[in-house]
Amino acid sequence: MKDSEPQPLAIERNGRVPKSLAARGPMLAQVPAAAEDSINIWDMVRRRWWVIAGIGLISMAYFVNSSLKQQSEYVGQFRLLVEPVNSANAELANIDSGSSSRRRSELDYTTQIQVLQSPGLLNRTVEKLRPFYPDLTYSQLVQGLSITQLRGTKIIQVQYRSRNSAKVPAVLEQLSQDYLDYSLNERQTSLRQGLDFVQAQVAAAQKRVDELQLQLQVFRQSNRFLDPESKGSQVTSQSEQLAQQQLTLDQELQQARAELAKLQEETGAIAALNASPTYQQLVAQLRELESQIATEKTRFQEESLTIQVLRERQANLLNLLSNEARRAIGGKAAEISNRIQILQVQQQAIAETQAKLDRQFQQIPGLSRQYTDLQRELQIATESLDRFLATRETLQVEAAREEMPWQLVEPPPQFATSIAPSTSRSLMIGMAVSLALGVGAAFLLEKLDKTFHTADALGRKFKLPILAVIPLQPDLLGVEYSVRSRRRKNLWRQIKTRLRALQRSISGSLPFMPQPDDYDVFEFEEAFKLLCTNLQVMQTSLGQPIRSIVITSAQAGDGKSTVAWYLAQTAALMGLRILLVDGDLRRSQLQSRLKLGAVKGLSEFFASNVRLRDVIQQPLAASPLYVLPSGESAIDPIQVFASAKMQVLTDRLEDKFDLVIYDAPPLNGLADALQLATYADSLLLVMRLHKTERAAAEKALESLNQARIRVLGLVANGR
Repeated sequence: MKDSEPQPLAIERNGRVPKSLAARGPMLAQVPAAAEDSINIWDMVRRRWWVIAGIGLISMAYFVNSSLKQQSEYVGQFRLLVEPVNSANAELANIDSGSSSRRRSELDYTTQIQVLQSPGLLNRTVEKLRPFYPDLTYSQLVQGLSITQLRGTKIIQVQYRSRNSAKVPAVLEQLSQDYLDYSLNERQTSLRQGLDFVQAQVAAAQKRVDELQLQLQVFRQSNRFLDPESKGSQVTSQSEQLAQQQLTLDQELQQARAELAKLQEETGAIAALNASPTYQQLVAQLRELESQIATEKTRFQEESLTIQVLRERQANLLNLLSNEARRAIGGKAAEISNRIQILQVQQQAIAETQAKLDRQFQQIPGLSRQYTDLQRELQIATESLDRFLATRETLQVEAAREEMPWQLVEPPPQFATSIAPSTSRSLMIGMAVSLALGVGAAFLLEKLDKTFHTADALGRKFKLPILAVIPLQPDLLGVEYSVRSRRRKNLWRQIKTRLRALQRSISGSLPFMPQPDDYDVFEFEEAFKLLCTNLQVMQTSLGQPIRSIVITSAQAGDGKSTVAWYLAQTAALMGLRILLVDGDLRRSQLQSRLKLGAVKGLSEFFASNVRLRDVIQQPLAASPLYVLPSGESAIDPIQVFASAKMQVLTDRLEDKFDLVIYDAPPLNGLADALQLATYADSLLLVMRLHKTERAAAEKALESLNQARIRVLGLVANGR
């Protein structure tokens, strides 16, 4: 554990690690994750039988009374053919199916039946019948009216029930007339109204389609394309062509600039002069003249007129050659510069065209979105128009079909048929409903109950072993409960006299509590023997002796002191040297119930420094059972249990006795039991069935878990 983590309660006291944590490993009280508490139906019925019986009897009485008061009813019916099946109808059906594959000829019977039962239609029938039956209302008419479709047919059956035999034929006759009038008039009116509405919608939808088509045409004309995809492909193709042209111009421009740079060098100038015919002619003339001068010099002197003339011609040729060289090189440079300018102009034109194409390409997504929106709106409007046209055609066919009114295939009867009440059926329904109400009430009470009722429920909830289930002892609950119990079982008094005598012989003459009277004493004893045996088994499984046990409970009144006392007696009967320590310094139970009087005990041992042997009592002389009372002195229990002297005392007690049992105060609201448990090897938690609340038990186990106190198991008290 890290130093920064908070230490559990009483991890270290006076420099020593408490025994409850030493060599313990994972044996700590673990509070299980919250789970759904399942309800055992049979246990619930056994506990709540009085609720089920009471509510069931009350409900059954109501149903019996209602069944006995049932009177005879009268019933009558008539039947309507609402979809004629003659040849004309078949032809119309064929026309209908040919005009629209989605058209269904079947009538929506569910909706039609609801219309026939609606107040708007039946109130007219009530008004016409009211002069003859003044008490007739819409609610009464609907209550007795039943309208159904005969399975697999196009016939509607109308049935009416009433306790008045004359009322049934009159109501059915009027209903048949009203329904036939409705089929002829109002249904036609509804269809005509629907047809007019659809016709108006068709006109509006057609107008909308025309508008969208015109918008699409204008959009295409203004942007000069049929659709954005083709325009985009065209722009992309032109852009690729321009890119190729731009690449070619870049290469030509680079080549021209290289030629110009080379022309400015000597090799380039020589190449340019070699390419000039005039320059080459002058060079040839100069060479020829120089050859002539060399020939003449063999005959004449340098100062001769011939040589001077030749020299003058040579100078003229050199001058012409120089001028021609400058002209040839300058012309070539001008030609290359002109070509460079042309290429640059072409580059600029291509760049401008490319920029224009880029702008057009950037506009294409927006234009495409506008085009898609227009196409979608046009498609929606077209589909809407198609639907309205199909609906108009369907309504026209339906209107032609509905001009054929409904037909009476079974007229209303002249006399109603009598129906005798089914008392047995009503009673069976009442019995089932009464049982359901009783079980439901019991289930609700069970869900609202915040206590545990069985040891199995404790085990499932907290995932801890149940070491013993102590049967309920009425004599341990108080005088009033004992008197009631003895009255209920007075016949068993003589049989249990010997059992009580045997119990007294086992427990001695100690005036602890009244001996068991209403439950089997052997079962009570065997429960504590089983508890001792389970403790021995757990001691073996743990691999270390259990020399001290703290017995506590989640809340007061759970029977921890009783369990501690009888556990100590049972362990002493097994030959162990037992010390029962009354660790409840606030509200001692053992000292008062054992009637030890004002004796010195644990509080005097710490307050007055009396000797240990002077405060330990031996209530049964023949039994190795000793008791250390709580004492009479007022002292703070926390100061006692947190002192170094308490550690020394617990070590001395474990050396002198085989087993030390501490009767500790309840866990919730007090820290005494947690402090005391740090000196003991383990802890037993007593829970009272039908009394200990779930929240209190969870809180107690959570506090034990936080303090890292080992819990051997649970003791379920009060079965």
